[in-house]
Amino acid sequence: MGIDVTPHASVDAFFHEVLNDALHSVRVSATEPAGWYLVSLLGDFTRARLPDEPLAVKLAQSSAGDAGERVRTLKEVGDTSLYVAGFFAESLSRKLVDADYYIGLGRGAYAELAGRLGSHSITEVYRELAEGFPGFVEVLAEIRRRVDFAGDDIVKLYEQWVRTRDAWIEKKLRALGVFVDPGAKTVQ
Repeated sequence: MGIDVTPHASVDAFFHEVLNDALHSVRVSATEPAGWYLVSLLGDFTRARLPDEPLAVKLAQSSAGDAGERVRTLKEVGDTSLYVAGFFAESLSRKLVDADYYIGLGRGAYAELAGRLGSHSITEVYRELAEGFPGFVEVLAEIRRRVDFAGDDIVKLYEQWVRTRDAWIEKKLRALGVFVDPGAKTVQ
């Protein structure tokens, strides 16, 4: 039995596929522009470091700056909050600030950004991200679970498939050369 590995021409193509699967899995809808924004955000964070400065401090300091700097800061705070809350929710539960802190911060940043930009084409994307922020956090958390399988051992991945019967996990197991029996009983 050969390994079925789907090559991707770019990081964006990979994240687009994973994003669509995750949106479907957690039953969150996104417009096409918002979906591509999330794909871009995920690609950006594969190449960027998270900022060291606390986001709330950065946000407060930018209120005294010029309008362009405020817009850049709002985008950074929104994007970073969404990424951190989605990808690191489990570890945040053991920290002083939790995912709710990042959800509030990011939602507010995107809402202010949408209000500041007026009639630009990106305004609706920021408005959608602000209004649906908790759902998009769930989507990113689902993406993390899906792309983090390489770090888990195959047995854990298989056990997750047995519990969930998730088609995406099944596809990845098959790509790893694991025989998946769709007729096997589900573990309760």
